[in-house]
Amino acid sequence: MIKPQSSPSPEGDQSSVTWPIKRIHRNRAERSEVDDYVVVEEPLEIVLNDRSIAVLMRMPGQEKDLAAGFCISEGYVRHARDILIIHHCGSGLPAPGEEETDDGTGSRNRVELMVAAEGLLTPKGPDVLRLIRSGCGAADVTALSETLPHLPSGFTVAPSLILGLGKAMRDLQKLHHMVGGTHSAAIFEATGQHVTQAEDIGRHNAVDKALGFCLLRRIALEDKVLITSGRASYEMATKAIRLGIPVIATISAPTSMAVQLAQDRGLTLIGYLRGGRMNVYTHANRLVGA
Repeated sequence: MIKPQSSPSPEGDQSSVTWPIKRIHRNRAERSEVDDYVVVEEPLEIVLNDRSIAVLMRMPGQEKDLAAGFCISEGYVRHARDILIIHHCGSGLPAPGEEETDDGTGSRNRVELMVAAEGLLTPKGPDVLRLIRSGCGAADVTALSETLPHLPSGFTVAPSLILGLGKAMRDLQKLHHMVGGTHSAAIFEATGQHVTQAEDIGRHNAVDKALGFCLLRRIALEDKVLITSGRASYEMATKAIRLGIPVIATISAPTSMAVQLAQDRGLTLIGYLRGGRMNVYTHANRLVGA
C-alpha cells in the first residue's frame, strides 16, 4: 500500500504537517479533497549521565525544556543548578515520505543531560527504560507522596484573576487554533502576567515544557500559578508539589488521587476553570476573599 505524502507546515514549522484528506459533509452531496494540518508525534529519548531513562511520545519543539522539566518534576534530578550540560541532538527527523540523511543531523529525538553526582536521584521502581505515551503519565503511584514537600501557605491570589487565566491560556494556543489535537500549559504571576506557555500532544509534556522553561532560566516557581488544559491527575499534582508551585488550575477535571494528594501536601487544586466559574477542591485559603 502506498502511503500518502505529507509535507511540513509553512515557515518550516516542525510541529505539524499537511496531509491529503477527503472532507465529507452530512447534508452535502459533494466530497472535497483538501490538504489539512495534522500535529506531529515523535519519540524523544532522554539520556541522563549516559543512561537512557525514558522515551517520551511528544510534539517536536522545546526539547531541552521538556527534558529538564521531566527529569526534575519526576524526581531524577534534584535541582536545575545540578544540570551541567544539556544537549539536544540533531535538527529533526525527515517528514513522512522524505528520505533520511546520513550526515549525523537527521535525529531531533534525543536529549542528553550531564548532571552533577550530588544532584542525581534514583526514583523508586525497576531500573528499566520507560516508554511514556502522549496521553499518560509516568509517576510510580506505589511510592505515593512520602518524598514530596509540604507547600507553605503564604502565597495568595485573587479569585477574579484565576477566573480569567483559562481564557488567557487558550488565547496563547497558536498551534491548537490551527491544527487541534494539542494540550497547553501556562505559568502566570499572581498579577496575571504571563511567564511562559507550551503546547504538546501530551498534557504532561506541555507541563514539563513550561516547567523546564522556568527551571533552565532560574525563574522561581514558588509564587506562580500553573494553568493546564488536561485533567489534573496524581502525576500533575506531584509535579506541581515537587517544584513548589502553590496553585494549579485546569479547565478539565481532577482525579480523586490528585485531590487527596493536594489536600495532604498543601496544594491549591482548581478544576473546571471555564465559563466564568471554577471548582476549588483544596486549600481555598490561598484565594483571597474566596
